Amino acid sequence: MGDGRELRESWSEYLRRMTDRPGWSVAKLARESKIHRATIFKWISGKGGANMASVQAIAEALGDDTGNALRAASNSGAIEEDFDEDLRTIIRRLKTPGISDAERTAIRGTLKYLADLADQAERGEGRAAS
Repeated sequence: MGDGRELRESWSEYLRRMTDRPGWSVAKLARESKIHRATIFKWISGKGGANMASVQAIAEALGDDTGNALRAASNSGAIEEDFDEDLRTIIRRLKTPGISDAERTAIRGTLKYLADLADQAERGEGRAAS
C-alpha cells in the first residue's frame, strides 16, 4: 500500500489484505497461527474481536510487525478494551495522522527492545537476566 491506508484499515481489512498476498490464504494463516479457520473468517467478516495473544499470533504467522496488527485491531475496536491506559496512549499516538515516520519507528523500536529484554529475562539470557 504505502499511501497511509494501512494506518486506517480495520482488523477485517488487514486480515483480508494479508491473506490476499501471493502464497497466503485463510487456511494457511489458520495453520500458521494455530487459530481456527472459522474464527479468522468471523474476523474477516467484521464479527467479533481478538484478544492480544491472537493478534500477536496472527502477526507472527504472517511475518508482520505486531504493531501493524495491533493498529488494525484497535482501529476497529477489536481489542482496545483489553489494553491498559498506557498501551491505549501508545496506540493513539501511533494512529495520529501527522506522526512522523521517525517518531513511529522510535516508538516501535523502543517497544520491541523492551519486549526483547523481557523475553531474554524469561529465558535467563542477556543483561536483563542479571
